Amino acid sequence: MNSLIADNKVSSLQEYLSAQLSARYDQRESANIIAELFRHYKNWNRADVLMNRDSRVTESELLQFHFAAKRLAKGEPLQYILGTAWFRGLEFKVNKDVLIPRPETEELVKLIIDRNQNSAPSILDIGTGSGCIAISLKKEIPAAKVSAVDVSESALAVAKENSVKNNVDVNFILQDVLTTDFGSNQFDIVVSNPPYIPEKDKDEMREQVLNHEPHLALFVPDENALLFYNRIIEIAMKHLSLNGKVFCEIHERMETALTEELQKNNITNFEFINDMQGKTRMLYFSLSN
Repeated sequence: MNSLIADNKVSSLQEYLSAQLSARYDQRESANIIAELFRHYKNWNRADVLMNRDSRVTESELLQFHFAAKRLAKGEPLQYILGTAWFRGLEFKVNKDVLIPRPETEELVKLIIDRNQNSAPSILDIGTGSGCIAISLKKEIPAAKVSAVDVSESALAVAKENSVKNNVDVNFILQDVLTTDFGSNQFDIVVSNPPYIPEKDKDEMREQVLNHEPHLALFVPDENALLFYNRIIEIAMKHLSLNGKVFCEIHERMETALTEELQKNNITNFEFINDMQGKTRMLYFSLSN
């Protein structure tokens, strides 16, 4: 390290980090990553970094930045390296057992908040992963009764940590929604960001995602790409309360197939919603006309 950053100055460290990241990230991405590294390891914002360019960091701090840069250069996601991700203003623990929360999923939560007229809804989150959806909804609708299920015990362990971290009470359940039922429970809101990427689309995936994020939460068989949506429809038809609503994140190329499935089940009150990039990424439906 000393041969690369001889003076331990912040300005020299910035140059070193930029050089390490240049082969994989463009200038804007590199700048954002470096800013996040300083926020995480030094608790500095961009203005703090600018004002401290001539300051020196310790050897232990240099090593933290160095090892993070090496892992980033190999394609490991920043969130997994730091162990945290931000979602709707809340900080979540993340690791290889859970997906990294995406901006599109933040849009899904916003859609639910905007369309919820119940001050104390009963909410079911299917495939909760890190718990970001369930925990955010409970945080923003404090009187809600929120249950969240996942088939992965290790993912639920992360979600439970996140509920404690963000001081909310969510009922987490280890359950395979494809094979088990919810008894006599009724829900006002069912939400899910389920696995929906066909196996054949792996070649289109970013290397960062394909090599590091859990495939269990991403992929479905080519011959049954609507596997989880069909099950969500079944759950809705049995467990959705009167005037209840379903919100799902979807594959941008599934609108036609999902329309056919909804109509096959005599569901006529549905809507596909674009994300901020103009892609069809959300589905809303209810059983009432």
